[in-house]
Amino acid sequence: MEKRKPHYDLKTIQATFCEVGTLRLTRTATKCSEELGMSRSDVVLCIQGIVSPHFYKSMTSHADHRIWQDVYHVPHQATVLYVKFTTDSAGYLLISFKER
Repeated sequence: MEKRKPHYDLKTIQATFCEVGTLRLTRTATKCSEELGMSRSDVVLCIQGIVSPHFYKSMTSHADHRIWQDVYHVPHQATVLYVKFTTDSAGYLLISFKER
């Protein structure tokens, strides 16, 4: 299922991921950010730079239709990044951080 309105509040995500110590990434998002040559600090700065018009869509997880994921297309240097957030029992989680 998809919708064109964010499921999660962007300002809350940004407040949660305002420093490296609070950044939670999946292994895949970590690997992809490293392949882009980005440090964890760079990832935090990128998240802090997201604005509402970068929102692309909200979708449910393929594994569980009750879990929502918000997708942003974020301009970064000469490319656009595909950035996806969700939540789990520990809070917000960055699950995708790659070139679009």
